[in-house]
Amino acid sequence: MVTASAAGQTLREAPASITLIDREELALKPVMDLGQLLGSVEGVTLQRSGNLAPRVQLRGLDAAYTLILIDGKRVNSTSASFRGNDYDTGWVPAEMIERIEVVRGPMSSLYGSDAIGGVVNIITRRIGEAWHGSIGADYIRQQDRDAGDTRKGTFSVSGPLVAGKLGLKVYGSRDERDADGAVNDSGQAGMPYNENRSVHATVAWTPSENHDLDLGVDDSYRDHDGFEMKRQTGSLTWRGRYDFGSAEAIAYRDRTRNLTGSISGEINPNRSLLTSASGKLTLDTLERQTLTFGGEVRKEELHDPANLGGWPGSDGYGQNPDTSVQQEALFVEDEIVLHQDLRLTLGDRFDHHENFGGHHSPRAYLVWNADEAITVKAGWARAFRAPTLLQNSPNWGSVSCGSATTGCYVIGSTDLKPETSTSYELGVLIDRGRWGGGFTLFRTDLEDMIDITSRTRDTALAPSYPNFVGFLADGRPIFAYQNIARVRTQGLEANARILLGEDWSVRANYTYLDATNLSYDTPRPMVYKPEHSANVNLQWQASERIGLGLQARYVGRQYTSVYANAANNLSKRGYVLADLTSSWKLGRHLTLRAGALNLADHSVDRDNSSDYNEEGRRWYASMTASF
Repeated sequence: MVTASAAGQTLREAPASITLIDREELALKPVMDLGQLLGSVEGVTLQRSGNLAPRVQLRGLDAAYTLILIDGKRVNSTSASFRGNDYDTGWVPAEMIERIEVVRGPMSSLYGSDAIGGVVNIITRRIGEAWHGSIGADYIRQQDRDAGDTRKGTFSVSGPLVAGKLGLKVYGSRDERDADGAVNDSGQAGMPYNENRSVHATVAWTPSENHDLDLGVDDSYRDHDGFEMKRQTGSLTWRGRYDFGSAEAIAYRDRTRNLTGSISGEINPNRSLLTSASGKLTLDTLERQTLTFGGEVRKEELHDPANLGGWPGSDGYGQNPDTSVQQEALFVEDEIVLHQDLRLTLGDRFDHHENFGGHHSPRAYLVWNADEAITVKAGWARAFRAPTLLQNSPNWGSVSCGSATTGCYVIGSTDLKPETSTSYELGVLIDRGRWGGGFTLFRTDLEDMIDITSRTRDTALAPSYPNFVGFLADGRPIFAYQNIARVRTQGLEANARILLGEDWSVRANYTYLDATNLSYDTPRPMVYKPEHSANVNLQWQASERIGLGLQARYVGRQYTSVYANAANNLSKRGYVLADLTSSWKLGRHLTLRAGALNLADHSVDRDNSSDYNEEGRRWYASMTASF
């Protein structure tokens, strides 16, 4: 494991609650967006408002509190730069992923702002010592012919250019989902048209036995219902191994262009640029200690002519379409062996933010191997999250309240304070070989949460809102982002696995989640936070070449809209979805897969614009040819 600590560790020893998704699980069924797969992890819920692609929430905190990494490098096109997008779990095709490490709980001591909820690190396949490649094709056919079918193609090739010295990796994919027709009895729109394309290349150079240098570039394009985004990245990674430990340095640049903006019926292009440099040094020759320290410099820039020019109709409107912010950080982590079976990890990160000064994010985590099979973990952490570029800029504004012309207008604010959190967890892991499992109790208290839900298009009611600013020249009310009091999320995560003979295996997990907004006189539930959720995965290896599987997912009752008057709250009933999967290996180089998604055809239609659909029964077939 590489995500949960400054130095690589085993899952059992890692100072965090972690779920690993490996290549075998990624290959069970076609995955167009990783959010679909991550929803089967304990502690993970999905934010699905308005039929957008699912966004990952960890332990009841919204998607903005989940840091997405690709090979340890942060992805930056979330609401930090572009309000309302749903792109960040789809930049890497699932076929090119070696594993995904999902770390639940705050990781700000290593990664800084945006990691209050946790981290999802997508780790791509490395270059091998021989040439390998593959091509793949997937097709998903809807049983309801008013719903849109999906097609996907992938390719990959990697290997040595100079044995032991120089290697190359190239991969790419394209997928397309047709738009739904009239699939909802309520008259609400179904799933929109989606298209995703990506290509990646890495050149790896090993100048000596103890040094590696990787140069990587990405070019990606996504079209979600006519909203188009292009992302281009470049990175240079150096790794060194020494008698006293190891070192790593990364230079990274992420340029993302929002080609259409975020307002239906309008073309308002904007673009963001993330530039970062980071490094760390790990000393593992100290007696009973592994000490790591490092730092990071990061600058975020946004160019947005439509939304960064001040209030429409005001003097100087549209004159300054640029904003930026820079922050620097130093971090240290010390893993101390208190006893051969007891390890204490202490860490702290100091971030200096251009607009908010310095903030510490300390963490303490204890791992006790009670015996060969039982591990007890306990942790405490403090974390902070600075307002995003949009939230903190007084010149940034966007239409809202459901209309670009008659709704309301939301703006950034320089009065915002950073959000802070305190988290606790206690867990037990059991590994008895053929069976195992565990459970974790968790709680997070989030203070000064930044919020914009307090808004209305009602011009008479608007002045009574605490974050009301004024009116535009055309009469629309204006509301600013604000710090509200606090949010509490707490609950239980549990998982179990068992081998039923040599060919059968079962894995299951369950999450109980209590997510409450305590900012009001009467506590309110939070949207898209089901109280109960569960997953079961049954696998049968019928023969050396044939495998069959059944996966079932339960999503409990959840709120989709919450109001001051609880009688007006809207909720979605609980439901169960099941998928049937199969794979057949034809020789060494060809694998066929087929099955049914939502086998019972238990479709869930939305009845208002803030709700979402669960698609009905679909049949799929896929092929992968490798060499």
